[in-house]
Amino acid sequence: EGSYALYLGKLAPNKGTSHLVAIIERAQLEWPLIIVGDGPDRAALEARAKASRRDIRFTGWMDQTQTTAWLAHASLLVFPSRGPESLSRVLLEASALGVPIAAMNTGGTPDIVQHGATGLLSSTPEALADDVRRLAGDESLRRQLGSAAARHAERRFDAPAVVQRVESL
Repeated sequence: EGSYALYLGKLAPNKGTSHLVAIIERAQLEWPLIIVGDGPDRAALEARAKASRRDIRFTGWMDQTQTTAWLAHASLLVFPSRGPESLSRVLLEASALGVPIAAMNTGGTPDIVQHGATGLLSSTPEALADDVRRLAGDESLRRQLGSAAARHAERRFDAPAVVQRVESL
């Protein structure tokens, strides 16, 4: 069982999936990219992936148990969403599992991913690719961001923390 990058979610324009292959190419990712999900952009994405020289695998739609298993073992999560994202469940779950994240800075994403502390945020697909390359090449950075993300998710988003904030409001 080796390292892999993961995209998890709908394959649709607002999710930024049209940029995924270019991001992986620019990042010169040596690992496979596993794409878990389905949607209207899948055929175009599969064609683009086939034309690239990268190891990009599509699993299609999976249930919660299966997606959690893929997420728990991922070396990094790629989140190319152009938004508007409110509070992404995928980012919350990845954080809680300690998976390092490279994400586009949209909507509520910075509430979960704090640049350089709990993940890496970028404002262009090119910068996202550079973040993916940086994460893939630096195991200690992945470990550091992943464990900080897990602590942040527990402090800020675990049920007791949310209940306490709601009650104080």
